[in-house]
Amino acid sequence: MKNLPFLIILSFLSLSTLLRAQPIELPEPDKSGGMPLMQALSERSSSREFSSKELTNQQLSNLCWAAWGYNRKDSKKRTAPSSMNKQEMELYVVLKDGVYLYNAENHRLDLIKEGDLRSYCGNQDFVAKAPVNFVYVANMKKADVKEPEEITPEHIATSHANTGFIAQNTYLACASEGLECVVRAWIDKEAFEKVLNLSPLHKVILAHTIGYAK
Repeated sequence: MKNLPFLIILSFLSLSTLLRAQPIELPEPDKSGGMPLMQALSERSSSREFSSKELTNQQLSNLCWAAWGYNRKDSKKRTAPSSMNKQEMELYVVLKDGVYLYNAENHRLDLIKEGDLRSYCGNQDFVAKAPVNFVYVANMKKADVKEPEEITPEHIATSHANTGFIAQNTYLACASEGLECVVRAWIDKEAFEKVLNLSPLHKVILAHTIGYAK
C-alpha cells in the first residue's frame, strides 16, 4: 500500500498524456458564409507580422477544408486539383501544442508529435511566434514512387504546382477570415522531416504561416 500515492500520480500523469494526445475533432466547415470571391482576391496579401492570439477550432476547420478538404466527399475529390488526381500532398498543421496531420476523410487533426515545434517551420523569427503554420508535404508513395531514388525533378515540380493551388486556397480563406498569412520556401526541410520521423518518400515543399495581425 505504501506505493499507492505513487501509482495514483503515475495514473494521473498517464491520463493527462492520453488526453493531450487526442486528435482535434474539427467542427463542420462553414461553406455558406465568408467573403465574396472577388473581394477575397482584392484583399489577399502577405504579412510577416503576427499576433500570438490563437485561432478558434472553427477557423482551423474552415482553413483546412479550404486548403485541402473534400468538396465531393463521395468521390474523395478535393478543393484543390492535383496532377492525375494522385492527391500526394499532405497538410501538416503545426500549433503551439503539437504537430497534426489534417485527416480530410474524417475532417480532423490527427496528432503526429506533441510539443511546440513551430521553430522547425521556418528560419524567420515570426514563424515560431505565429499561432499556426501549415506545412505542405508531398508523400511520393501516393504518386506511385516506390524508392527515394525514383523521385525525379518532374515529381518535385508537379508537387510544387499542386502546393501552389493549395496555398492560394489558404490565402483566400485567410482573407475571408480576416487573418494574415505568408507562404514561404525558407524552411529547413530536412530538419522538419527528421523531427517528425517522416519517411524518405516524404518531401517538404512549402510552409505557410497564419495568424491575426500584430
